[in-house]
Amino acid sequence: MFTPKEVIFAPTGRCNLHCSHCRVERSKGELDIGLAKTFLESCAKAGIERLGFSGGEPFLRPDFLAEIIKSAVAQDMYFDRLMTNGVFWRTEKELDSALEAIYESGFDGTLGLSHDIYHGQEAGKLARFLSMVYKKSGRKDNVEILSVRSENEKNLISDFEFIAEKLGGRLELSGSEPVRIVDNNFIANRAAMLDGASLYINILRFPYSAHASENAWNAAHWFQDDYCEGPGQLLYVHPDGSVAVCCGFANERPELVIGSIKEDAGKLIEKARIKASVKARYEFGLGNTRKALEAQGVVFPGKSGDQCFFCDYLCHKGLA
Repeated sequence: MFTPKEVIFAPTGRCNLHCSHCRVERSKGELDIGLAKTFLESCAKAGIERLGFSGGEPFLRPDFLAEIIKSAVAQDMYFDRLMTNGVFWRTEKELDSALEAIYESGFDGTLGLSHDIYHGQEAGKLARFLSMVYKKSGRKDNVEILSVRSENEKNLISDFEFIAEKLGGRLELSGSEPVRIVDNNFIANRAAMLDGASLYINILRFPYSAHASENAWNAAHWFQDDYCEGPGQLLYVHPDGSVAVCCGFANERPELVIGSIKEDAGKLIEKARIKASVKARYEFGLGNTRKALEAQGVVFPGKSGDQCFFCDYLCHKGLA
């Protein structure tokens, strides 16, 4: 059943980067702060406990971030990730101001820093961003790096090693896979780990998810259905105010949109639970949907191990 516990706001579709793998619609408008605050209040009343931010680049709307963070604090909500590319700023003063705004407003969640070959940010600028984060927040354990895998990652590993050195730490690998950036306190001082004095950056790695139009049917086995517990069980608010039922890249498809922030969150959730495309993902399961479609004579081009790709494909082909 669709039982969201988090709401994610994408205040803008604008971004200072143009990454080749990004599918965000940049012209979808800008979220209104007043409407977002009212919707957030209805989310809290509906039992939603956590708040996150995505985009676009959220830090291009520091006014939005500050006001919504204050509202969440007033309602005793938890913070999840505030996603960023870390290089949205042009001057140190601009970076200082943006970070001060969120931390003074009460943000104590995780900054999710996207960095991989597709983003391609300059490592020195990322290191300066992280140094300022630690200065403004007073902690060194509140950043995660989210990184999409690619074929040639030699330069990416070099980036991580450079960032680690600039922060006074080291990059830890598992084979050739980057795992985390830590300093000596991480091992030597357990107390420092608890109070945020020890450098700890977890590096989360993800496979590239193909668009529905791409040829991604060469998997040896079908995906294992998790009833969309991974990218789902949340409300995702797009910059135009439309609300979707997951944060997967297919969430701009009409089949996954359940309404807008002008509506009450509790009523939106009730409406979502009876929507056929939502029930197919959260109750019946995409794996069972695939089997049912095959029984009806639908032939897929191959197998896919990526259920987000499969979801997007179903929407694209009108099979959702």
